[in-house]
Amino acid sequence: MSDGDSKPDDLSSEFFQQMVEAVGVGVGIYGQDGRYIYVNDSYAELFSVTPADLVGVAIWEVAPEVDPDTFDAYWDSFADGDTRQAETVHEYSGNRVPVATVTTQRTIDGVPYHFGTIKDITERKAQEREIQQQNERLENFAGLVSHDLRNPLNVAQGYVDMLQADIDRDELTLVDNALERMDSLVSELLQLARTNTPVGETDPVSLFDTVTKAWDSVATIDADLRLAGSDTRILADESRLRELFENLFRNAIEHAGADVEVTVEAQSDGFSVADDGPGIPPEERDRVFETGFTTNPDGTGFGLNIVQQIVTGHDWEIQVTESISGGARFGITGVKTVD
Repeated sequence: MSDGDSKPDDLSSEFFQQMVEAVGVGVGIYGQDGRYIYVNDSYAELFSVTPADLVGVAIWEVAPEVDPDTFDAYWDSFADGDTRQAETVHEYSGNRVPVATVTTQRTIDGVPYHFGTIKDITERKAQEREIQQQNERLENFAGLVSHDLRNPLNVAQGYVDMLQADIDRDELTLVDNALERMDSLVSELLQLARTNTPVGETDPVSLFDTVTKAWDSVATIDADLRLAGSDTRILADESRLRELFENLFRNAIEHAGADVEVTVEAQSDGFSVADDGPGIPPEERDRVFETGFTTNPDGTGFGLNIVQQIVTGHDWEIQVTESISGGARFGITGVKTVD
């Protein structure tokens, strides 16, 4: 590695230091020899040291992923003005801190320097670990529900079906209804568990094709589907988008009746799903997405919460209003279309 250049005079000016501190994150500057010529207080505080303790320290002594034997090649790979971002770990003086870095090469008076901003992401990393642990617990829960609960439930349903073929008793009908209710709860709990995982890769999908597939998978024998507007291709996780429509269709049938008419309309910034049922009172519209909230005694209160999670996962927005016929209308906006 080559010898570093001296520290430029303007790096020691009071004005410069005040400007750097105003950035609000750590700042480190090193030269071609890889050794820091300037660090601000915010960066030094990550390691409970002073800026003077870090000046002269090599970048590879703080960032373990930087190899001193290949540093020259790393330096030469930058052109003036190049900027690179990374998430890594910086450690010094016994302190290990996960950080997000932005490194830019700039030339001052003919001498190149690397200017880096270093942001402490300890809290975000902790949140990511917590989310990962929650998802693992949800996966375990989904496995329990799917196998340990659904299997005996199916066995019980089978025996009830056999008995109903030979015995006409109201009590069997009540048992059958209870088992169907349990099966519905199991299905939506599994959906809810899956919804807490991130939305997958998005691809261009036909809005109306997805709507039709969702409609065909829901019990809509007496209900009518109407498509309005022109079909568009939108960026979405097709499987999760289909779940969204399935839950909105079930919600319409559950609250508006088996003969409900549902209209899905394509719009410039998204789409809407409306029905001709009794609608949702204004005072309840802010609560319909809460887990477990339902006005139907036979409802689970999970369906619209699943819808909200899928919408949020796509970075879309959803709003509940009144349809033209006085029913419920769910408007989804912020959707990206593809030509």
